[in-house]
Amino acid sequence: MNNFDYYNPVRVIFGEGVIDNAGAVVSEYGKKALIVSYTDVSFYGDLFDKIHKSLEASGIEYSDYFAIEANPTIAQAKAGMEKCKEVGADILIGVGGGSVMDCTKVIAAGMKYPHPDIRTMICFSHSDGSQIPPTDSLPTVMIPTLPATGSEMNPTAVITDEETVRKSYVWAPDCLYPKAALVDPSLSKTLPKYQTACAGLDTIAHTVEGYFNGDLDINLDLQDRLQEGLIRTVLDNLPKVIAKPSDIQTRGVMQWASAIALNGWVLSGTYTWAPMHQMGHVLGARYNATHGATLAVMIIAWMKFFQTRKDNSRYVQFAERLFGKSLKDATAEFEAIVENSGVQTRITGLGASEKDIDMLVDDVVRVSFGADGQLASSPSLTKEDIATIYRLAL
Repeated sequence: MNNFDYYNPVRVIFGEGVIDNAGAVVSEYGKKALIVSYTDVSFYGDLFDKIHKSLEASGIEYSDYFAIEANPTIAQAKAGMEKCKEVGADILIGVGGGSVMDCTKVIAAGMKYPHPDIRTMICFSHSDGSQIPPTDSLPTVMIPTLPATGSEMNPTAVITDEETVRKSYVWAPDCLYPKAALVDPSLSKTLPKYQTACAGLDTIAHTVEGYFNGDLDINLDLQDRLQEGLIRTVLDNLPKVIAKPSDIQTRGVMQWASAIALNGWVLSGTYTWAPMHQMGHVLGARYNATHGATLAVMIIAWMKFFQTRKDNSRYVQFAERLFGKSLKDATAEFEAIVENSGVQTRITGLGASEKDIDMLVDDVVRVSFGADGQLASSPSLTKEDIATIYRLAL
């Protein structure tokens, strides 16, 4: 395996009912909390009443900032920073899925960012060297309600610049790891089928990025088996949780799987580019498509793209070990799994069309291509390759 430096300081409190500990946990890191969540939180029932009461019991002052939407924007983060300043918050609590948790991180980092525009902390170009990552942040505590991004256990945030229609990420292990995560799988039991399915596919996507991009010249036996087990677990449990949404045990499996898919455990020592995410981000920015759905269509197209290539040994291994089939047949089976779960399998289902291909390719190039004029993956991909993959996804 490759050399690596592993670090993950996030304290995880896992289990049904752990929300009751919110106040005690938050009090270890701050006294005035800004609670960040979606514009519409009605589907959470009495969740925020419980959080408020727990904070009050621990003497924590709090204010709510309910203004985040799917595919959060720079504008939402800036408004959150203004709210932070207004109430004098010294800690942020993110309550929601990846969109909320990621925006919470950007707000927290923005409060300590010494540069005039928080856009410069985001990697909106992989080629021009303009990014200046944050080095400090207000502390955050996360309460995930969607088992998908694993943002509660990693130092990454994804956000969209609505002015330039660019969606990208900031990775800052020095300051973006949450201090703690209260992970209650029962919070996801009211998720609709579509969101549940997209979440599971998001978890799979995080894992296969590392799997498909594995270095052929090193021993990845351990990582391969860890990743295969995680993917197989999600594939086996996704139909169960869709059929029985109230099954907290299965919800717990899906919630923890999403966290460990991107907390460094299964990726350490292997190649960790995320080219499918780069192409999926473009779809999210252009069509406001659900993140897990954009990744599902990209996985399918990616597997089709490599069916006839000679450098596809990782894909062939994936097909044989996970499905016991050829790459072509495994691709068809995975596509059927996605379709049966109610998630789009084509970019046309997300709003794209043939006439959009050139625009989508240009979007990938301007954000994700390196100085070498290619998209980092294994193997590296050209502009023509990207166009081919998007066409396979039509």
